[in-house]
Formats: sequence, structure tokens, C-alpha cells
Amino acid sequence: MNVKNLIIHSDTEEGHVKASQCLEFLTQNNCDLSSIKSIDLTMDIPVMQDLSGNKFKIDFINDKKNYQKIKQSMKKELIARAMGSGRYGDKVLDLSAGLGIDSVFLAQLGFSVTALERNPLIYYALSEAQKQCSDLDVKFVFSEALEFLQNTQEEFPVIYFDPMFPDKTKSALPRQEMVFFRQMVGADEDAAKVLETSIQRQGARRIVVKRPIKAPWLGDRKPQSSIAGKLIRFDIYGGLI
Repeated sequence: MNVKNLIIHSDTEEGHVKASQCLEFLTQNNCDLSSIKSIDLTMDIPVMQDLSGNKFKIDFINDKKNYQKIKQSMKKELIARAMGSGRYGDKVLDLSAGLGIDSVFLAQLGFSVTALERNPLIYYALSEAQKQCSDLDVKFVFSEALEFLQNTQEEFPVIYFDPMFPDKTKSALPRQEMVFFRQMVGADEDAAKVLETSIQRQGARRIVVKRPIKAPWLGDRKPQSSIAGKLIRFDIYGGLI
């Protein structure tokens, strides 16, 4: 497949540079684009389309439903309470950025977030979306979770994990965008190992795993506690110090 033929860009110097950077990144990281019809770079954020006609984009500014939520305080929001409401520090490692919805929300609540994404195309969409709101305290990193956990020397007192599972039917995306997203990222088959590695990590004081409300625990390890809402719950592991 000629990846270059998939990219649509404006016929300007800026457009050519943007297309060249996109092409280089996706090619160097062996991105599987076998199901992709086009990557449109003519707008502020990239818009992807697959061979079935499903379109996908990540837009932190105009997608107000997902990225401009009404917020309570750090002490009242369910996800922030699961994180400890700042008692363990405001530095958070998000092991599976995905659409970046939780990463952005945590940053808006006052956390400093490092968010990992292992799919090259989804990471590219995240990094381009962030360029439109550079004041957001989220650092997106292109990396596998296990690789990052095993190699980084940086300490993260709070670790957050929202693994993708085949039975995860609820979505913040319209149906066609969710079809595209699931096709690209697949299931997190190493999720239980990622959790165990996080718990064993030096300096990790609190590990939080997001789960559908009726889903079983992740792997064999029972959480120390949970905080539940109507549709989701956050399983909490103390970690080793």
C-alpha cells in the first residue's frame, strides 16, 4: 500500500509539510492502514475515513459533549475521587489515552496528566487535536503501556487505566466513529499484565481501573475498594510503596 496516496492535503507549503510529517510518522511506526481509505489534513484536525465509509476525528474544541463537560470540584467528581482528590499528588499517568476524553477531563480538574497511546494513527489524531489547545496540561506519549512502565524512571503516584474490552458496548462516540476506533485499537489483551506491572511499580501509591458497572475485576486481583456510578465503576488498588 502506498500510504502517500491516502493523505489529502492543501496545495500550500504548510499543507505539504504537514502531509510529509504525517507520512513519516505513520510509516516509521508501521501503522496498519489496510482498512483506511483517506486521511484528510485540509482542516485544523485530521479526519480519517475507512473503506466502509466510517469517519473518525478527535476534536478537543468543537466536540463539547466529550471535551467540554460541566465539571464539579476535584473533591466531588467521581473520577477525581477515585484518584484520591489530589491527596496522592496531582500527577497522573493514563495508561490508555484512547480518545483522550478522561485525560482531558482530569487535566481540566487540575491534574497534570501523561497519557499513553500505542496506536500510531490514534496518537497522531490526539497530538494534532492538542495543538489547538496548547494550554491543556496533558502530555500525550506514543508508547505501549508495558514498555513505558518498564523503562521510564519518572515516578507517578497515581496511575489510571481504562482498558478496551470486546464487551464494552457503551461509547461516547457516534456509532460510525466507534466502529472505526475499535477496528484500529482492538482489545487490550495484555490488560491484566499491565495492571499487575502498575501495582508492582515503585512509587505508585494508587492505581485506578475504570470498568463497566457489571464487569468482573480485571484479572485475578481483587481491588481494595471501588467507587461506582450508574454505568461505570472505578476499582482502586493501593499499590506498593
